Amino acid sequence: MKIAQVVLSLCLVIVFIQDWKYRKIHIALPVVVFAVSYFLIPIKKYDLLEIVIFNTTFFLITLSILTIYMSLKSKKFLNPFLHYFGLGDLLFYIAITPLFLLQNYVLFFILSLLFAICLQFGLKKFIKEETVPLAGFSALFLFIILLKDNFMLFQKITLL
Repeated sequence: MKIAQVVLSLCLVIVFIQDWKYRKIHIALPVVVFAVSYFLIPIKKYDLLEIVIFNTTFFLITLSILTIYMSLKSKKFLNPFLHYFGLGDLLFYIAITPLFLLQNYVLFFILSLLFAICLQFGLKKFIKEETVPLAGFSALFLFIILLKDNFMLFQKITLL
């Protein structure tokens, strides 16, 4: 179990570094994050497939509402992957679905967006790109959450 948690943490750090430096992540990283996350969750306690479906549905509904809103605002259809959201961001948020119950996934999603906004504004002097490395900042936030869940006695957010 501990080796899988180290692999997950290492993948999160690599996602952060790649997204920060290149504004894209390798396709294998979300696949490994999903596989390791799926492996780490005790299957006896939770219906993991149901958790993944609920979390993915929430994320896709949110992305659809964003697309509709931005398209109505500009009075033409806007592809969110060309204008607002990267494919790596999509894959990352789907890859982490096994780690959270729905209410905690929603909480993580909102907090990770706020974390990304705060980092973007806080590091504005050091960031030369106009785009936000959302998957990278979210991976960093998840890394911090996993450290908190493993080493502190506060209520856990993840299912680990």
